[in-house]
Amino acid sequence: MKLQKFIFQFGILSIVCFNACSQGPAKEKHISIIEKKTPENKKNSYYNNVALFLAGIKPDTVYPFNNLIKKNNWIKYSNSFDSIWNKVEETSLIKIENWGDSELTDINKDLKTLFYPFSGPDFLYATHFFPNANKYILFGLEKTGSVPDLKKLNDKSTANLFVSINKALDEILNLSFFITKQMCSELNNQDVDGALPVILLFMARTGNTIKDIKNATIENDGKLTIADTFIVYKGSNRYGKGVEITFNPPNNDTLIKKLYYFSADLTDEALAKNTGCKIYLQNLDTNVTTFLKSASYLLHNSLFTFVRNTVLNKSEEILQDDSGIAYHFFDKSNWNFQLYGSYVKPISDFSYCYQKDLNKEYEKGSKAFDFKYGYGKGLNMLLARKVKK
Repeated sequence: MKLQKFIFQFGILSIVCFNACSQGPAKEKHISIIEKKTPENKKNSYYNNVALFLAGIKPDTVYPFNNLIKKNNWIKYSNSFDSIWNKVEETSLIKIENWGDSELTDINKDLKTLFYPFSGPDFLYATHFFPNANKYILFGLEKTGSVPDLKKLNDKSTANLFVSINKALDEILNLSFFITKQMCSELNNQDVDGALPVILLFMARTGNTIKDIKNATIENDGKLTIADTFIVYKGSNRYGKGVEITFNPPNNDTLIKKLYYFSADLTDEALAKNTGCKIYLQNLDTNVTTFLKSASYLLHNSLFTFVRNTVLNKSEEILQDDSGIAYHFFDKSNWNFQLYGSYVKPISDFSYCYQKDLNKEYEKGSKAFDFKYGYGKGLNMLLARKVKK
């Protein structure tokens, strides 16, 4: 592997991707299918109403939403998003839920923390694979951004907002992963200025109710500072800055969950300068479940040694495709493995990341799955479970 190649790929494609398997007939579940109309007796916060509006779902009929949802551009956007969402559910999301019921039941039974490095704003697949996590920790290069101020919208700016959302979601809804270079560009305008609006949209579409949103900053000592005042950080100043979202899961008004999204460069070189972020990762619980998909094969490389070792040391389980941690980095005496699908050579951009040892393991057998997870045809997944000692 050449250093230049990894630097190039990191600049072009530090992504998130997903996929998983389905076994047995598909069935509808509350995490995907939600009512278009919010119950009148369930009053949501402003933040939740924003999320519903962005998701094309009717929010509470209070100002400014009562005016905005009457506009033809919102009605057209809502209907179009319904159509797109139904297709994604049919081809992927419901199948993931069914597969998770079969393969991840014990993990999801009492899952405290899901760690998702290189995620971008991909709450969508995090919650479909791991719906029962009490805490989600996401890291991406994309800046956090802010909650759109819908009171300032006019017809033109509303139309621009919907165009920006559609562009930002195009890759993940059609390819199942974000492309970081494109995502950073698409989430960097006056209409959608970061990952947060996309996260809110996914939360609303998957039936969650947002209770509160606060700034979250990783301080130099690795501890979090939570503040009510929103500051949109730009450039390298955004690293280590993020957001804390408090929310209720579907059909449960009493259970409180939290999601943290942080903008961060996770290379060893960057973490040597951003010591607070490094300490924060060092202090992660030692029983997290880690989720990796379409991770640009970054963890194959020495540039990401610290994060790779953090995942291996802190995780009880790791679900990934071949773009996550290379198979030879796992200490086989410490892990049990279940392989899914079939292993083929990586797409041409990553052909130098072919793993002969992983291919040899696949030749021994694997379980089938029937939907896309990762690059190309998305044919492989690996579930690693740490050996209990």
